[in-house]
Amino acid sequence: MNAIVLLTNPIDSSETARLREHAQVRVAPSLDQQVLAREIRDVDVLIVRSPVSGTVLEHAHRLRGIVRHGAGVDIIPVAQATASAIPVSNAPGANAVAVAEYVVGQMLLLSRRLHTVDSLLRSEGWSASRALSDGALELHGKTVGIIGVGAIGQALARICHYGFGMSVVGYRRDPSKMPDYILAAPSDEVFRVADFVVLACPLTTATKGIANRRTLGLMRQGASIINVARGAVINQHELVEELKKQKIGAALDVFESQPLPDDSPLRTLPNVVLSSHIAGMTRESMRRISQVSVNQTLDLLAGKLPTPLVNPEVTQQALARMEMLKKGS
Repeated sequence: MNAIVLLTNPIDSSETARLREHAQVRVAPSLDQQVLAREIRDVDVLIVRSPVSGTVLEHAHRLRGIVRHGAGVDIIPVAQATASAIPVSNAPGANAVAVAEYVVGQMLLLSRRLHTVDSLLRSEGWSASRALSDGALELHGKTVGIIGVGAIGQALARICHYGFGMSVVGYRRDPSKMPDYILAAPSDEVFRVADFVVLACPLTTATKGIANRRTLGLMRQGASIINVARGAVINQHELVEELKKQKIGAALDVFESQPLPDDSPLRTLPNVVLSSHIAGMTRESMRRISQVSVNQTLDLLAGKLPTPLVNPEVTQQALARMEMLKKGS
């Protein structure tokens, strides 16, 4: 058992045990990029949940592939991996239900102000807390607008449409791939008509800063924006300025800088709900993602390309590289 698998973070314990039947498994002692560069020199497969720089890949002399424990690949230098004939795989959709349920929870919390109800009941008593019910809203009949109607967006749309009787509008690059109960619309229209704007898109050059002073200014009075994508899809400074006007609310699970700095002005605003990048993390979702990641890793160790491939254009070169590495081992 000479193969070595490096984890940037621990994964599900039962899946780790399954992996250990086929390879040595190491957990990186640190997420410092210099430490990772040293650790990766003799590694066959890298499973990542934390960012890995291009510098690390420069030292990956035996690497057969990179497995993303999750969906978003912005934490991996995919272009550099492709140039080095290293396949990259991920687990799109494995946490879609978890993220969709998180969004619904935040919509309920925001519409009923449940966090403030609890706080006031504890600090100021029954009457002060009960008075908040005057402004409570129902989700039924409201409109949810989804930017990025992939696995997460579609899971959310199903819950909202069939479970709450909400209207759903959505924006994605190829609107033909959306279910018929989602009204396809330009991104500006999503911001304009939705009671809840949900950002569930990948971070790309096109989506970076898609929520900014202009688009946030299109939102209707009392609407809320919920971000379960990446922090950079919102211009955070401009969001803070809009939130200070008290026209809109927000629920944010991701931020431009993580962990959220102690001096972030977001911490002081009463109309924003904050969480620590946990939307996709449930016991069930972490198990599913770990199962997918270990299956993909075992494929790589067996000389096969995993599915899905983030960079399918690397297929022939990657197979040739794995064959060369096998002969050299």
